[in-house]
Amino acid sequence: MSGDKDDQAGTDDQYMTLAFYIVVDVSYSMRESGAIVAASDLLPQVHAAVTGEPIVADVVRLAMIDFSDDARVQVRLSDLRDVTTFPELKERGGTSYAAAFQLLRQEIERDIKQLKADNFKVYRPVIFFITDGQPTDTGTALNAAFAELTDPSFRYRPNIIPFGVGEVTKGALEKWRFPATGEKQMHSFVAKDGDDPARAINKAAKILISSILASAGSVNDPAAQAGFVPPVDEDDDWL
Repeated sequence: MSGDKDDQAGTDDQYMTLAFYIVVDVSYSMRESGAIVAASDLLPQVHAAVTGEPIVADVVRLAMIDFSDDARVQVRLSDLRDVTTFPELKERGGTSYAAAFQLLRQEIERDIKQLKADNFKVYRPVIFFITDGQPTDTGTALNAAFAELTDPSFRYRPNIIPFGVGEVTKGALEKWRFPATGEKQMHSFVAKDGDDPARAINKAAKILISSILASAGSVNDPAAQAGFVPPVDEDDDWL
């Protein structure tokens, strides 16, 4: 688990919460494979699972961001009980990881500051990063954006779990997980060769939901080490 006191964005607030960001590639290849339709269904699935458990809904806050040549907030970090409409993701352009990382840095800082002002104790945010391709950014711009998001001086630096479908490789995604070392290191998940991208995203939805529910359960369980419970590949569907 990743949620001890050193991972919290504060220790004096009254209410505890977990912030999750689902970040989805909407490049043209995601449309061609049908993956973008499956990705559009991610938020409704998570919404149904979280709002169906009042104790879980009390703890979880979730946002959705998409990215191509740019990155856009589709749903700002919210109590899912307040979300009544779901975006239909639309394809556009290329695959700029840097744009996603830059927007995440801005949104996380804004969101966590607001949660703390609203009297919440916030564990380290979690990013589920879903893509089907290699980044189209220059190495310099991409590395700089990732370094800023994960900088040790950034108090709210997130846990990052990449999910790869389609043509993206395990080697390409490994460098974008964070933390990448230590007891609390995160792992990347890449669909095995031949797995249809849309089907892979549906499988990802199941383990994302399981991780979110387990994390919320740990916060509500006085016997548990509260915090983020990373996804687990119980069905051996991923590399």
